[in-house]
Amino acid sequence: MSFIRLRGKTKLMHFKKGDTTHSLRAGGVVRLDDSANLVPLLNDTSDFRALGVCRQTVTITDSSQLSIPVEVPVENGVEWLIDTDSDAGASASDVGRYCAFDTATASDSESARVDISDTTIRAVFITGIVSASKVRGILAKQAFGFGARDTA
Repeated sequence: MSFIRLRGKTKLMHFKKGDTTHSLRAGGVVRLDDSANLVPLLNDTSDFRALGVCRQTVTITDSSQLSIPVEVPVENGVEWLIDTDSDAGASASDVGRYCAFDTATASDSESARVDISDTTIRAVFITGIVSASKVRGILAKQAFGFGARDTA
């Protein structure tokens, strides 16, 4: 269960963990908090601009000075292969729609799946369906502004 780059240019950048109240999951989408620390990008956050996809699992008890690799998109429309939540059910009619991250906060799914049926926070734009439990999509709002999203 994770975000895996399918198409587009990315680069690895390293950031500090800092916060001892959050774990990070390899394959989960992350953002920077007000102190420039990595935190998981949750469905209920008011600032949901994604920095990129975390590439290392980090527990709450790990050192706060770790340098964590994050795969950061460097162009518009980087397409990711994304697992859906346990409800699954992605269908062809979902292509072209926005959806939210899964609200589960268990360490196995935190910010690493999308909830196709939840469109409250429009975090991911669905560009294709692989199966009922896997979609292709782009991050709708990113920390680095690349302008409007165009999938043509």
